[in-house]
Amino acid sequence: MRAVIVSTPDYETLLVIHTARRLFQQREQSASQKQDLSRRFAEGYKRLMLMTHGSPPQQWLDLQARILAYSHELSDLGIKDYQVQGLDRENSESDGDAVIRETRLSYHIVHLIFVLLIAAVPAVTLNLPVGLLARLWANQRRKKALAASKVKIHARDVMLSEKILLCIVLVPTLWCIYGMLMYFGTDMDGPTIALSIMSLPFFSYIGIVTAEAGVVDLKDIRPYLMRLFPSARRRLSALPETRRLLQSDLRRFVREIGPKLGNLYYEKDIDWKEIQADTRKQGQMHLSSPQRVAAVKGNAADVLSTTGSTDTDNKKDV
Repeated sequence: MRAVIVSTPDYETLLVIHTARRLFQQREQSASQKQDLSRRFAEGYKRLMLMTHGSPPQQWLDLQARILAYSHELSDLGIKDYQVQGLDRENSESDGDAVIRETRLSYHIVHLIFVLLIAAVPAVTLNLPVGLLARLWANQRRKKALAASKVKIHARDVMLSEKILLCIVLVPTLWCIYGMLMYFGTDMDGPTIALSIMSLPFFSYIGIVTAEAGVVDLKDIRPYLMRLFPSARRRLSALPETRRLLQSDLRRFVREIGPKLGNLYYEKDIDWKEIQADTRKQGQMHLSSPQRVAAVKGNAADVLSTTGSTDTDNKKDV
């Protein structure tokens, strides 16, 4: 677990780190390389806070606010960071290309309706009852896990585990119930009932696949709907330049602060146990007294409140 976990003080910092990693990387990376870069940013953030006693330079506070504003803007518009680079081509396309692009909206709507209709019959009869029960049960278990934990933010891992365990039991049980209803409530003969029961797993799988495709289409359709509004089109057209400036400023800041982080910045292969032990050692040296710990927490709260207000102002400006 420790080899893949990216530990941060709070969820907002984690959002900043992941967005900064996507902005900083210059080429497509593997999953392990992305994980390594995210952990470098997380440890670098911790060391920066320790070196500055919880009061990072104003340059970083401004950069952090801009990164959060950019991330929230992407979320509001329903697009991903990798899609921003393609918006430049849309701004320079001809009228014919624009017409073709806009016709994709009607295609996506028709495709979504068709896929959802196909998924409706098996999903409602085979998956929906189990899905609703699993959601209710997992949500209760999630609340208990959050109350008993000091490190969980949303406890989605608990929900996923509980849903899997419950579905392993409930799905075959539901099939048996349908088999009993067909046996006692219909005039079908034994071979027909047996064939129907054996076909239930196949139709359940088809319902899951089509429902998943429908959810993907539902998420992808939001950017097309947003383009129907002039204000959203202006916000989308401004994103590429915002990303370029943010990427340039972030890389400049990393070049300035990176040499102070030692091996975390220079070494290609890192012993993370040694890095984490070194960070803990620095934390004990810098945060030895309760008064200093309280001061750092107060400064961090001020940073977060300032970031939140800056995000709102940036959204209004965009």
